[in-house]
Amino acid sequence: MGQVIEQKKSSVELWKRDIPGRLTSMDLSPEHHWVALGFENGVVHFLNGESKLVWEAEVGQPVTGVKILARKKKVAILNEYSQLFLVDFAGKLVLKKGFKNFWSGLDSKSGDILLSGWKSKPRRIDVKGRTVRDYPIPQPWLRVVPVPKKEQFWVVHNQVCLGLYQSDGTNLWLVNNPSPLELSRQFSSEFVVSDKGDVFAVSCFNNGVYLYNGNDQTLGQIDLDRSVAHVDVSGNGKFLLIADQLGKILLASRSAAVVWEKELLSPVTHCRINRRGTRVVVAEQNGTLTCFKFLEEGEQRSNFLELTQFHDLGDHKEIWSQPVHKVNASPGQLSISGDGRLILLGDGKEFQLFDFSGDLVWIKHFMTRLPHARLSQNGKKLLLYSDTELFLLDTQTLKEKHLTFYNAELSDVALAPSGTAVLAFDKFKALTCYSGQARKSWSRNLKKKIYNLRVHNLARRAVFQSSPKILFVLDLKSLRLKRTMLKGPVTALELTSAGIFAGGKMGRCYSLNLNGKEQWQHKMEGPIREIIPLKKKVIFRNKQGSVMLCGHDGRRLGEYTARSSHSFFGEHKKDVLELVPSGDMLSCYRVPSGDLVWRFPLAGGIQSIAVSETANRMAILDSQSLHYHQLVHEPHAVEDRSSFLEL
Repeated sequence: MGQVIEQKKSSVELWKRDIPGRLTSMDLSPEHHWVALGFENGVVHFLNGESKLVWEAEVGQPVTGVKILARKKKVAILNEYSQLFLVDFAGKLVLKKGFKNFWSGLDSKSGDILLSGWKSKPRRIDVKGRTVRDYPIPQPWLRVVPVPKKEQFWVVHNQVCLGLYQSDGTNLWLVNNPSPLELSRQFSSEFVVSDKGDVFAVSCFNNGVYLYNGNDQTLGQIDLDRSVAHVDVSGNGKFLLIADQLGKILLASRSAAVVWEKELLSPVTHCRINRRGTRVVVAEQNGTLTCFKFLEEGEQRSNFLELTQFHDLGDHKEIWSQPVHKVNASPGQLSISGDGRLILLGDGKEFQLFDFSGDLVWIKHFMTRLPHARLSQNGKKLLLYSDTELFLLDTQTLKEKHLTFYNAELSDVALAPSGTAVLAFDKFKALTCYSGQARKSWSRNLKKKIYNLRVHNLARRAVFQSSPKILFVLDLKSLRLKRTMLKGPVTALELTSAGIFAGGKMGRCYSLNLNGKEQWQHKMEGPIREIIPLKKKVIFRNKQGSVMLCGHDGRRLGEYTARSSHSFFGEHKKDVLELVPSGDMLSCYRVPSGDLVWRFPLAGGIQSIAVSETANRMAILDSQSLHYHQLVHEPHAVEDRSSFLEL
């Protein structure tokens, strides 16, 4: 037989995003490509296949393992206190269970959960927290890796000895690894197995990767000319994903042929590959998470080629660009004021404020995390807050005011577009108004739990919900409440000087006046997830990706499908613009005509984008620099020639 020549694979970067903090565990579902991320600060993020954050959970202690149970539509989470959490795909906590045993390993087994540790027998638990069985596998159990589609387990007994066992404890294969295994907590060898157990891959740093075939009981090795830091195997066992310690990642076949390789900007901390070996997700030390897709023959041309004409293309203008100091290798938040004159960069603990000329005007580090950040429309006020703290900065005088709420935790906070009022609702059901200098103006006990709090000082109104169908409008001058009942549950809410806009679970789009009386109503398919107010227009966006554009007077100006779930919308003169990030490319289209205005690449890959919806400005953060742009370039008018003519 002739030697099989492995075909090289080409790839496209599907998406890239920043990861806020030190990543301790990661999982990629084999088919739908959900991603679960566990962090050292006890936070867990769940992303869909397009990198959108679906939900965030807090488990108190550093996360030691996350596992996506795709069949059960749940995510299993294990923390350092051996507490097990189950969160469904909608973000609801369905199980919290503590154990007397010390568990260090978390895996899945036929829709159930497998827990393992150094001192206890491997235990299988169902999604209701009930013990299915303890496996009588001979100890010690330094690492237990279940074979997904068989009742078999690979067990690492010590630094040399590995064993393959049946679920009843029968040994099928006991072998000494040719090279000592590294089992320290900081630098550990990695152990991964294919669905049918035909590949059990073990990373051994300078000795490469050892491949055990549990079916034929044979051993192979992939020996690289560099130290192996991480390894994963596709579910079908055909491909191995290998990362070295210097930032190179490669895809190899079982015959050790390299079919794809990529040089990254920093070393890899975690990497995962899907079942068919067509998609990989890679986390880097610099705080970026990237997804690559491997293309089939002809796919790139049909899926990624777009034809445009020269006269369709406008221009944008980069006003300035400069390198930025990135906190914990992850910026986390990027915001721009409504007038486009201030840019906020932060990670929850350290924040940097830049003005329109690119000067750093303010920087501050907090001991505790302030996850929420708001810039007023005019950029005069910056509001940062958590459940127990509220921080207000006057961006003109740089005067700071810090309030703490240890007894009365905050459940909702709103900042007026003018920055002259802050409303805070606490757990004792008190609604308090603070001035732009953070002085207490008034307080009122509402005797009801409220959410979706919005305030507009120029309109002298606040609006909030007390139940899915009920809105309350508060007159800030008389402090009188008016109650409005809508026809269905509200999923999106915005307050402007022109009135109140609401979106419903059944696709209804409402406009109410400032007294809560309905002015007009339209209908879309599916729940409304976002409302974007513009100067004289408003955008309703549903969860299916459709966008409806309306005038403030109720005229329906058109409905179309957004080009990406990550699109941003802005306005320039009479044009509504959609900005579409894709990998390291950013494109701008007119809504609803779909004409391409401009497209340009960013060298370091896009990490965050902030767009002013009503000003001709946007801020873009790549892996190296912060950029400040016009949405549409407006060159200065050429002066009349006669002004230079002198007789």
